[in-house]
Amino acid sequence: MKCAQQDYIEIACLYHLPITLTLKDDQYVTGVAINTGYNALRQECVLIDTVDGNISITLDTIQTMHALVTNPHFTLVNFSD
Repeated sequence: MKCAQQDYIEIACLYHLPITLTLKDDQYVTGVAINTGYNALRQECVLIDTVDGNISITLDTIQTMHALVTNPHFTLVNFSD
């Protein structure tokens, strides 16, 4: 993931934006972006607060991120190369 792309993850967390992530395996995760960090395998992740609780998604598995509310930063970010 490019640094500029990662900035959008940070922005989503900073403003606790509701987002939908489309993963590379075509699964979807919807929730509020909370924070970034590392899992036990030292992979960089984003923490998402979903209706089923908090889940951690590794950044290298994200294909797109869609903001579910209007904001001045982004609507859709594509992380595919």
